[in-house]
Amino acid sequence: MIRQASLVFGLVAPCVAIATGCHQPAHTSPAAIVPDSLKGIVSITGTSFEQRLVLRSGNSVASLSAVTPESIALARVGGVEVLVIGRATPTVFEVDHFTALSVAGSPVVDGILRNDDGRLVLETAGSRLPLGNPPTALRGMVGARVWIGGPLDKGPNSYGVIAPPR
Repeated sequence: MIRQASLVFGLVAPCVAIATGCHQPAHTSPAAIVPDSLKGIVSITGTSFEQRLVLRSGNSVASLSAVTPESIALARVGGVEVLVIGRATPTVFEVDHFTALSVAGSPVVDGILRNDDGRLVLETAGSRLPLGNPPTALRGMVGARVWIGGPLDKGPNSYGVIAPPR
């Protein structure tokens, strides 16, 4: 009996050791990088020779840094409340992209103007919104990124150009 037990142990023990020694933890992908975001009103400070973009929110002010196209677009939305997405560093917030949220406390929609069979629509990140009675000047801005305030379906609408048509 002891000999049989030794034989079984001699055969089973190495198999258990091999099986557990080969076990590798499941590989998981690294955590997705979650961008930082800030919400506030864009302000341009400095002189005509050296301007800085900042985002004001309550009592806090964050300096903004962006690559040229976004930097130019941010400069066009001074006074507009925006949501900026990017990366916070100790000295500046590096902006990847932004969305206009409100102007003078009234909500706006940020998107690209498109011509949809003779009808102007505002293409946002998630939908295409038909404009019921857009200002006449918008007809010549197809392809421009704009913010539009007021009821989109019937107007009247206020608007601002974020980036002209290409």
